[in-house]
Amino acid sequence: MSERYTIGEAAKKLQVSTRTLRYYDEKDLVRPAYIKENGYRFYSEEQIMQIELILFLKELGFSLKQIKMLIQDEHGSQSLELLLKEQAQENQRKIEEISKKQRQIKHLQEIKLSRAVLTNHSGITDIMRKENRISALRRKMLFWCILLILGELIGISLLYAFKLQMSVAVIGIATIGAGALSKYYYDNVEYVCPNCGDIFIPSFLTFNLAPHTPKFRKLTCPKCGKRSYCLEISRE
Repeated sequence: MSERYTIGEAAKKLQVSTRTLRYYDEKDLVRPAYIKENGYRFYSEEQIMQIELILFLKELGFSLKQIKMLIQDEHGSQSLELLLKEQAQENQRKIEEISKKQRQIKHLQEIKLSRAVLTNHSGITDIMRKENRISALRRKMLFWCILLILGELIGISLLYAFKLQMSVAVIGIATIGAGALSKYYYDNVEYVCPNCGDIFIPSFLTFNLAPHTPKFRKLTCPKCGKRSYCLEISRE
């Protein structure tokens, strides 16, 4: 004879409440295998496994309505496969949504704006939009830098091959190209002071001489006068 569990024993084994098991009974998900005249409920091993499946599917995000349809469908395995596919797509959507929010949170953590700026919702939105837009500018700059380097290497190779004395001209062209790229980048960026939240544009000379990281440049804010690493964002 297969082992039977009282509703209390089944609840303990499954780590759920007896109320949950009664609710599953009411919703015709899993009924007790045996009910005594005094109303005591008993569950078999097979029903324990069914409830475990229900709990597992709930953890995956399935609704009880979907689970009931799956259990009662004679083609349950096919239905499960379809439901899992749908749930995987929904979970992926949620992951992408959470990832986007995480990136936004990271941006705010990096910006470290003052309390006054944080209360200005439109200001934050504008800053984050510009900070996101600068990625396209950096990709464009990387592309042109690679072309400049390749052009310089080709020029040096040709000079070496034909033994031409035009090294000064090649260096000059490379310098002009680098300067033009630097000016183009400068004309498309501005900076956010992490202390007062002011958005400003430094001089071209200061821009070139200031220490910097991929996202920040150490500058003196013209408004608060503090020197710190300011967030680089795209200029309108």
